[in-house]
Amino acid sequence: MNTFIGFSLVVGIGSTLVLDLWGFILLKLKGISPTDWGSVGRWLLGLRQGEWVATQGDNRPPSVVEKVSGWSFHYLVGIVYAVIVVIGWGVPFIHTPTFPPLFLVGIVLSSIAGLTLFMPAMGAGFCGRKIPNQANSILMMLIAHTIFALGQYGFAVLYAST
Repeated sequence: MNTFIGFSLVVGIGSTLVLDLWGFILLKLKGISPTDWGSVGRWLLGLRQGEWVATQGDNRPPSVVEKVSGWSFHYLVGIVYAVIVVIGWGVPFIHTPTFPPLFLVGIVLSSIAGLTLFMPAMGAGFCGRKIPNQANSILMMLIAHTIFALGQYGFAVLYAST
């Protein structure tokens, strides 16, 4: 069980850090803003009042609680994706990781979740249909999730080698 927890934490947190590094690089080189996890935190906290979709036009800066909630959720999701890999491919995967399962979870599953759950929840509509740059947003998400999957693989191999 400790191996399962250790793997999930190392791979989940490590790959999410890689994703955040990618976002930082895009911001510095291209001026592309990463996901505002404070806004995600505001949405999460709004769920308690039955607000399933983020309120558009709320321009207040996110509070500290909203930021902490959003960032915690972001890293928790990364850990959950690592857990899904082990549940789907078994504990032996921890010792001999391969890329195909991480491709399926890190790119395919996470992109489907982003398009069908996250984007609608944040007010962008199903598959981002309400945003003017839908195709570009989907492409950027696929690239980011590819980076995430590569991070998953790198940290899975690193964990297996220890």
